[in-house]
Amino acid sequence: MFTENVQSSESSTCLDARSTNKYASIDKLRHSCIAEAEQAVNDGLIQDVTSVLDAARPVGEKRRLCAIRFAAEVCERLEAAICRAQQSDDAGTGAKRSCEVNSLSAEPAQKKAKTAGGMAPATSSSFQGSEQTDLMLHSHLIQWILFQSSSEDPSTPASHEPEIQSGISALVGFVGQALAEMAADNVCYSSMHKLSTFQKAESIATDNASYQQFEVALTMDTGSCTDTVPDHKDAVMMVAVKQFAQEQHRAYWYLAYCTCKLFTTQPNRRFAWGLTACGTTVRACLFAHDKVLSSEAMDVSTSDGRRVFVELLTNWTMCESWRLGYDPTIRHNADLKHWEIDVYDSDAQLTRSYICEDICCNAYSIFGRHTRCFVAREKTADPASAADQDSPKVLIKDTWAHPISPGSDVVRDEVAYLYEIRDELAKDNTLNGTYPRLEAGGVVQIMCSDGVADDTTQLILEDIAEDTRAKVLNRIHRRIVMSPVGEPIHNLKSIDELIVTVGDVMAAHTAIAKRCGLLHRDLSDNNIMFHRDANGGVKGMLVDFDNACRIADMENMKQPDCVGTLPFMSIGNLEMSGVKRTVLDDWESLIYILCWLGTVGISQADQDSAKAVRDLPIKNWHKNSPTNIANSKRQFMHDEGFFVKHILQHILNAQGFEELRKLLFILRATLFGNKHVSSSAQGCLTLPPPWAIDMGIAQPKVPTPSDTQFLDRDVDPAITDSFARRAEIAGVIADELLGVTQKFRSEALERINKGNTH
Repeated sequence: MFTENVQSSESSTCLDARSTNKYASIDKLRHSCIAEAEQAVNDGLIQDVTSVLDAARPVGEKRRLCAIRFAAEVCERLEAAICRAQQSDDAGTGAKRSCEVNSLSAEPAQKKAKTAGGMAPATSSSFQGSEQTDLMLHSHLIQWILFQSSSEDPSTPASHEPEIQSGISALVGFVGQALAEMAADNVCYSSMHKLSTFQKAESIATDNASYQQFEVALTMDTGSCTDTVPDHKDAVMMVAVKQFAQEQHRAYWYLAYCTCKLFTTQPNRRFAWGLTACGTTVRACLFAHDKVLSSEAMDVSTSDGRRVFVELLTNWTMCESWRLGYDPTIRHNADLKHWEIDVYDSDAQLTRSYICEDICCNAYSIFGRHTRCFVAREKTADPASAADQDSPKVLIKDTWAHPISPGSDVVRDEVAYLYEIRDELAKDNTLNGTYPRLEAGGVVQIMCSDGVADDTTQLILEDIAEDTRAKVLNRIHRRIVMSPVGEPIHNLKSIDELIVTVGDVMAAHTAIAKRCGLLHRDLSDNNIMFHRDANGGVKGMLVDFDNACRIADMENMKQPDCVGTLPFMSIGNLEMSGVKRTVLDDWESLIYILCWLGTVGISQADQDSAKAVRDLPIKNWHKNSPTNIANSKRQFMHDEGFFVKHILQHILNAQGFEELRKLLFILRATLFGNKHVSSSAQGCLTLPPPWAIDMGIAQPKVPTPSDTQFLDRDVDPAITDSFARRAEIAGVIADELLGVTQKFRSEALERINKGNTH
């Protein structure tokens, strides 16, 4: 049995519980991936897209013409071979003999693969002459195309799935070998991908069913010999095999689960193809960043179905690598054993190349931004050398972001935001290092037949029918180079260092809001980082402005959009309320982040001593619907006593956590129970409905300028919602909150300098 090498989730940017618990077990991570796969298929699958196969066609004219000619010839060879095999069977010469021959030839390779790690390479990818071809087809392909999936009960064990897998291997091997023979003397040969298959078994128990994973790998190198067993990082696409046609939906979600591993293990993966095979019915799937597009059925038991499938395999063999889902601007240098990354700088209008030293964040989801982060140095001019070791380390962020806020026409551009932040705050030395300094950045450029094009979802789907493309949100592929390189807060050594980090981050947050007019909108434990100076001191840094927005644009939104990391989102954000978003929403997110870190700890040592989160009230913020999370937060945050009993009481008792408990107590009181505002602007429970007023239930007294000195004295008395009233005076309350964090920061820094750190 193959054991997966799943990376820890500390660098994940997925918007689920995985991003908040770096110590989640592999089993829990796998379970989360399965759940995500099911949801992706249920919510994001578009079936029977006729034009999806067109997205696999080569773009270059020579490649395209070669693919058309080669596919036609392969189809002729295939049908002739099938005819010979069937005639041989009718004559009684072959089923048993051909199976025995293939079994004997396959045994050594299979034993070697199993010794190396459980992978069984296909035995059908190398053969010579029509006799051996017919034997292979007779024993595997014929059994597949004559397979009758509808005659059996889907509840029975999947005893025929290996036959289907062998049939796919046979057909893929036949097409690959035929294309290699035809292309040997053709100009297209040097750029062809060699088709081959390999299998990997993985037991997954869901609804009392067991599923086996089957992978198809298309490699650029057709002649190299290696003892290395293929893995996810080598696969071009995944194939989900099911015995019955009625299992198509299960095949979709299992394919989604397997495909997620491609995004995780391949840093140069833009999008992914996949195949499902249910009985004799094959479908191709294109995994974009928000949808899965499935083709119409290709029934390999018919000549028409085989023809379409062969054309698809031929197109995948002949097409450009970026049409297969790869990123040509991220290349692996096998000789120097590193990744080279190109970054287009939209400001200087030139491309810079970098050498990757570490991948500190990978894509862990099927859908979404697929954010990846690389620690790198700029490449030297000498092609035989690697990076310039005298150049400083930088962080390269690669992400697929929505350029427009969903439900509005507000444009978002992280590159533009970072340029603006850099230019506005550059002269403020007190803020140096508290925000990412942009070194270069822009939209990734892809070389197409018509020249260079911006890499977007629409580029991937340019050959898909317009009515289908309209159902898929367009994302833009951006790449940004920033400095300094930060560390996750889980690497902090003490609570005092956490408090210093938070103070720096919120100082930067305030300056960016006031001086740049930008609101971050996605504070999370992943977006608060730190770095150390030469003396080992910490400096907090606010990162990830993917979801940032201009405050002026937000004020004109008809309906504020819902963005952020679910467990840390503000109540108004979770409920998608009509109350305008302000800096207070981000301050509210900070409180939830600190509550979580105080409960589970910031380091492995803290984590080992933490109570089981599943038994605590705070669990409701991570495993629930947005509405239920919002209700839970309203309950805990509204009343001081309730907050102390159900949240602060469960803060760890380890060294230093008492300071965090004090900080949280004051932050909550300043935001939700501020004594400088009227009772109408305090708390976070909804007001009683109109019928309660008719029954004489007491209502909060709305202050007027004539009888109070509260901060909200000038707010329209008609505004009775506490969140809405606070939003009107958000800047004043935020200044108080900043003062609290700066006071605690100074005290923590003093303890650190004296060696009395907590």
